[in-house]
Amino acid sequence: MFDTLTGSLFERITRLARARWGLSLTERKFSLVQNRLTSHLRKSGGTIEEWVQRIEKSPSESDMLLFFDILSTNVTSFFRDSTHFDFLERELWTPLARGQRTAAGRKIRFWSAACSTGAEPYSIAMQALELLPPEQRWDVKVIGSDLSSKALAAARAGVFPESQLAGLSPERRKRWLTPSPKSSEPEWSIRPEVRALVEFRQHNLMDPPHAIGGPFDCIMLRNCMIYFDRETREEVVHRMHSMLKPSAWLIVGSAETLSSLKVPFKTTAASIYTKE
Repeated sequence: MFDTLTGSLFERITRLARARWGLSLTERKFSLVQNRLTSHLRKSGGTIEEWVQRIEKSPSESDMLLFFDILSTNVTSFFRDSTHFDFLERELWTPLARGQRTAAGRKIRFWSAACSTGAEPYSIAMQALELLPPEQRWDVKVIGSDLSSKALAAARAGVFPESQLAGLSPERRKRWLTPSPKSSEPEWSIRPEVRALVEFRQHNLMDPPHAIGGPFDCIMLRNCMIYFDRETREEVVHRMHSMLKPSAWLIVGSAETLSSLKVPFKTTAASIYTKE
């Protein structure tokens, strides 16, 4: 018989999540945390109280990564929010291909932060391959980062079930994916030429970002800040600012905004901001 998550235990978990990752857990997350903790403890044994005490006093790095996996929700899809990809086609890829825009060393760098299982960085890479003529020899690299070990393992594997391909047209599916024959259910693998443009790294958004690389032409930080309080959002956005080239873009989720934050960005379009 497993114990249940009490209000006081949830508050302790909330404090830990805020201190380590800047996550702002509301009461709406109570049931999700309880269900995931109970599921984990069925396999590992122990009580929620014992588990929280270990996390508070002497957690290993693997304990904390598992803790984050329990709290996080990895939802993603290919070419999610097409208006952002339309913007990139119009303002970046097409001008580069036509010689109307240039870049030092012909290098284009993207950071897909909090990229979950990888659909977003793979989408960026697909679009670059589609719109930049290969004879122009652009050097494109997309860094996908996340804290979740489980999500990153799936991203690096680059194999997606049929249910996660809704954002891909039949033409893109045929061009950039190959069917995975060893699977009992329909699955598709990212082709090598797409994989070659993408690199995945584990990163906590509360840590200094310089190990990620950069500077970047564009950072996508989408559908992530809804988990942060105002103070943490400002901290994270300032970190993103330091990693961008002059006049480069920060793209947030379509339901997110920087308008209430004191950050050095100007609005370019809805949920798209330019570094000042």
